[in-house]
Amino acid sequence: MKNKFILLLITVLLSPKIWAQKQIDRSKELTMGQLLPDIPLQDVLNYKGDQIDIKSFDGKVVILDFFDTYCTNCIAAMPKLQKLQDNMGDKLQVILVTWQDQKTIEKFYQTNSFLKENKVKLPTIYSANLLRSYFPHTSVPHTAWIYQNKVQAITYSDFVNSGNIESLYKNGNVQLPLKSDFNDGLKELQNISHTDSVIGSVKISGYKDGVETTGIQIKSDSISKLQKTTFYNLDILGAYTAAWSKINKPTFLMKNERIIWRVKDSSMYQYPKDSGGKNVWLLKNGICYERYDQIKRSELEQAEVILNDLNMFLGLKVYWSTKEMPSLVIRKLEGEKNKNIQLHNEDGGLGGTGVLAFMIDYQGNFPPVVDEVDARMNIKIKDYSSLEKLNEQLKGYRLVLSKEIRPLEVLVFEEIN
Repeated sequence: MKNKFILLLITVLLSPKIWAQKQIDRSKELTMGQLLPDIPLQDVLNYKGDQIDIKSFDGKVVILDFFDTYCTNCIAAMPKLQKLQDNMGDKLQVILVTWQDQKTIEKFYQTNSFLKENKVKLPTIYSANLLRSYFPHTSVPHTAWIYQNKVQAITYSDFVNSGNIESLYKNGNVQLPLKSDFNDGLKELQNISHTDSVIGSVKISGYKDGVETTGIQIKSDSISKLQKTTFYNLDILGAYTAAWSKINKPTFLMKNERIIWRVKDSSMYQYPKDSGGKNVWLLKNGICYERYDQIKRSELEQAEVILNDLNMFLGLKVYWSTKEMPSLVIRKLEGEKNKNIQLHNEDGGLGGTGVLAFMIDYQGNFPPVVDEVDARMNIKIKDYSSLEKLNEQLKGYRLVLSKEIRPLEVLVFEEIN
């Protein structure tokens, strides 16, 4: 149960997307190259009036950036969009778009200190059901590029930068990767014969345009009767860790300290933080994997096959080892070793010391955490700013974090010469 809860937290906290409803009506969808239809005036905040005419900006590049208030990545990108608007206002009009109502968005701007500090006050269309029907999506941020009242691109927000805006403004078009939440760019592996003589095939390729990033999927192909194993647009580190997790689910966050790079350039394998947006980086470094097998294997067995394929085709040797390193160890306070720590029934806290370890690791400014208590309890932590602050709060739970040197599991990447 603890492992499942930790993995759920990882999904919620680290996911770059906020998922909307599963069934989307695409009957009104606009695609690249299409002219905008007649669009009525849209209700808007942060504008000179209460309504905005999108087609009135035909002489500028119009960025429609779809967001909602639950999406941390959307909010984090808003200062960048504001700066672009401030610096390129004669060529650019950024318009934020959300399905949420006026009251919610007004409160969002009134109470969000991050937006206030960065002086974000971009025109924001709310209750935008019509625009969402023209640009359907299942995840945000989702960005539509309009120029001369024509749809020029539909992308991830990472690609919104001055260079791409200038290129579109100057040339009247821009070539950018397609963001499709419906995998419109995904095609079945070509040249697969569906006769009994086919043993199978393996294909590892680069980034696939118009395909949503997916984890490892293993299923039976209904036509060929072969077992089909795929993932799309993953970073190489992510591909390996996804495969390893099917063999032995991790109970810790994969921090940088837990990765040993014996390679010439680790930036090919893992996104370097704050280097221009992960989707831009994936365009160059992401990989796709498609495998068909006559042999039906278990998920664990197939994960081992994936790892062998990746090692062989990428020229790598990737394996788990141990390394002694500074760590924070969750312990019971002295004198509490023989006392059981009971589950607290009050609501609103972390569900145990395992979740506490994950949350401290997630802050990013502490050494890796080792949980030696493994207790289910409701722990409420408000301040993660320092080890001293954490220990002050943990006293009430008869716990302490101590600095120690420990042998920890590490994932080693070696390039084979």
